Amino acid sequence: MISALICSISLVWLTFRKYYRAPLVTTQMPAGVSVNKIIFPAVGICSNNRISKRAITELARKLVKEERNKMYDEEGMLSLLQGLGVLYNIDPMDNEVVKPMQLHRALGFYDVNELMRNLTPRCEDLLLRCAWNDEPKNCSKLFDFRLTMNGYCCTFNYLRRSDGMFKDTTEISRSIDMYKYGNKSSFDFDQGLKILMRLNGSDDFYYSRPLQGGQLQFSDAYDFPDAPSGSFSMQIISPNVQMTVLVTASFTEASRDIQHVPVKLRQCLFYDESQYLSFYTHSDCMLKCRMSFLLANCNCTPFNMPKMPNTRTCDMRDVPCLRIYNAQSITVRPNVDQVPFELEMNIVDGGINCPMCYPTCSKTAYNYDFTNVRIYPDYLNSVPDTDRVDWLRGANFTGTSIVHVKYGREVADCYGQNVIMKWFDLISNIGSTCGFVTGFSFVSALEFVYFFTVKLWREMQKRRREKSAGNMVALGSPPYDTIKRYHSLYWNELVGPTRWKYDDKMLRQ
Repeated sequence: MISALICSISLVWLTFRKYYRAPLVTTQMPAGVSVNKIIFPAVGICSNNRISKRAITELARKLVKEERNKMYDEEGMLSLLQGLGVLYNIDPMDNEVVKPMQLHRALGFYDVNELMRNLTPRCEDLLLRCAWNDEPKNCSKLFDFRLTMNGYCCTFNYLRRSDGMFKDTTEISRSIDMYKYGNKSSFDFDQGLKILMRLNGSDDFYYSRPLQGGQLQFSDAYDFPDAPSGSFSMQIISPNVQMTVLVTASFTEASRDIQHVPVKLRQCLFYDESQYLSFYTHSDCMLKCRMSFLLANCNCTPFNMPKMPNTRTCDMRDVPCLRIYNAQSITVRPNVDQVPFELEMNIVDGGINCPMCYPTCSKTAYNYDFTNVRIYPDYLNSVPDTDRVDWLRGANFTGTSIVHVKYGREVADCYGQNVIMKWFDLISNIGSTCGFVTGFSFVSALEFVYFFTVKLWREMQKRRREKSAGNMVALGSPPYDTIKRYHSLYWNELVGPTRWKYDDKMLRQ
């Protein structure tokens, strides 16, 4: 019996331990979800040339007319203005090449966001032809000029209302209902987004990367496009190529039953249970954590990050500070007790600690496959319009590239996340284990409690009442006659019918 009891307790302990080590289970739904019910990812198009030669030349001509810049000619001012590129690449540079304070004085009073926006190549110069779901569209109606981690770019289906973020933890500008809206596409050869973009070098002044061409950015429609914060993918596109991007989506929906599981065990957060953000997403949490780090150390945030209320945007005076903390600001320490040595976190002073940022429980993830095919502009220009598709009729392909973003599958993988055992399943498993090993069950436990509590108390109360009643009888006079053990005999009972026969005979005589 003792051995069975020990075995039963051990099995129950192992059941509890297994449950608390991995309380969740993820299952795949066989049917999946049709892609036409999922929001198309946000697409951003940026030129690797981040500063327009035409715009910077106009700025240089304007600045050399200022009294404070009388020592510069136009060429010298252009050479000095090339230092604005450090706002894109905050890497250590030769101070003789880039002179932040000298450039700051030459610019005078300026707003960094407005300055960099005005110097960025415009969407109308970059995008020539567009189509959405096989319908030709005006590119200016499909794309917006919005801020991303690479500065201002042409964005499609980027549904965040403004570049201002984290205004108040109680704001209700975002809700789960917003995911019902946005551009959606279906699985077909001609569906999706198609762009003819110009990538010539006639307006080039400063390259953020030493490559001619452009950048394709992909992110969640409501997340700020930022690589260190997640929800971001990027691909370089070269001139004279046709790039096909096949998008595959996966959708994970978590049951609210997992909300009672501690966050450290389930390792995820729902959109409405974070005190750090009014509407929680993992990307926004990481972004706010990084911005708070730079704000605490440099008292400003870079221009290529969203704007926070009552904060200053970093300008040329803050470049030395940004250089010190740049590597650390883009490296977030994992939420683990022991950080693997292979991550080499010591190189970036341990990175940033963001313990409040967990993955989002319910989310849509996108994967991208890229295929490049070289195109020959001279041959394409010779093709008559009657043999071209509608959206490319009359187009000049010299110095261009073609991009086609579409779904690669008809359905998206759908996953459900739930607790591996609910409370009644856990009790059932424990009861079955105890019953199998020792013959003990929860019914037995209830009977044990009943007989040694309720039943025992009732018996004690009954005996106490009987004892009290006996004492009262002994003290008082009896209210009735004492019952006698013996009583007088009635003799006729003994003779029966014989006596009656004898009496009849005597009477006849």
